[in-house]
Amino acid sequence: MKYIDFFKNFSGLKTSGIYLFDSKEEYLNTTIIEEAERLINIKDFNLIKIKGETDFDTIKNSYETYPVMEDRKIIIWQNIDLSKDGVKNYKEILDKLGEDAKDFPPYASFLIFSDTKPFKGKFYKEIAKNGTIVEIDRLNNNELRSFIGRRFIKNNKKISNAYIDEIIGRFSYLSYNSEIDLFEIVNSVDKIISNSNDEIIKKEDIDDQLDQVLNLNIFNLTDAIASKNIKEALKTLLLMEKSGEDLFMIYHMLIRQFRILTAVKSLIQANYNDSFIIKAAQIGSFELRKAKANIRNYSLDELIDINERLMDMEIRSKSEAFEMKDELMKLIAFVGI
Repeated sequence: MKYIDFFKNFSGLKTSGIYLFDSKEEYLNTTIIEEAERLINIKDFNLIKIKGETDFDTIKNSYETYPVMEDRKIIIWQNIDLSKDGVKNYKEILDKLGEDAKDFPPYASFLIFSDTKPFKGKFYKEIAKNGTIVEIDRLNNNELRSFIGRRFIKNNKKISNAYIDEIIGRFSYLSYNSEIDLFEIVNSVDKIISNSNDEIIKKEDIDDQLDQVLNLNIFNLTDAIASKNIKEALKTLLLMEKSGEDLFMIYHMLIRQFRILTAVKSLIQANYNDSFIIKAAQIGSFELRKAKANIRNYSLDELIDINERLMDMEIRSKSEAFEMKDELMKLIAFVGI
């Protein structure tokens, strides 16, 4: 079942049984939980939230007890890891829950949100057969346009389609493997709404907020280059250039990115542990994980060559006619060789 179909049934109080969410968009998970809050009046008895590790008796009691003064009750189980590595920690609960799914109370909707993509093993297949798998994908272009437009309407604001397209264009949400999510888009849209004094959104209302999207696009560009996804890197660079973003700032972000990759690669080859690498490279654990995922694409010699090319670009930018857009495109092509 797709998100839109589930949400329509859920809002209409037409759901029952066990629902396992296979989601790529955390924000849409949140909208479902918020809708549950809206649907249930007597929350102390009829809206049960279970977080993290628990025992089966707690779970079974949550759906076996009848709702109080309402026809429905909703149980939410979240903050769990049902990935291939994590699902084994919940085996006893999931085995019993899978059995109960065959004859689940009609008044109860049991919603399961994994912090990671759920493993398509025994429990997943059991719910696919006797419950419901809800697939939540990232939005496509039309869905994203509608999503943004509805948020303005909800707040009694009018905005032209051209401005909605401009908002979408400044994000790289639609790019392959983009790490930008709907939380970031909603945050910018809400700031535009709060900064507008009129019913109709004007260009000046959005310009200041869209300028803040620069760093999000830079991270997507550096990730694409670092993973040798050349097609995506060129697409993102041209998008940023079209939006008038500072290409020299992008260049200096790339210098930092490849310095990190080089440092991590050399330190790992020297058999240093993660704690030492984080301190020596002056990076966080998140940056270390991303660097580890990308350094397999390069030999140490290749990284040194890329750093030398970046330094050569800096020297030439100060001593000769220099077109940064062309140089960045050549750099991307060089990295992809």
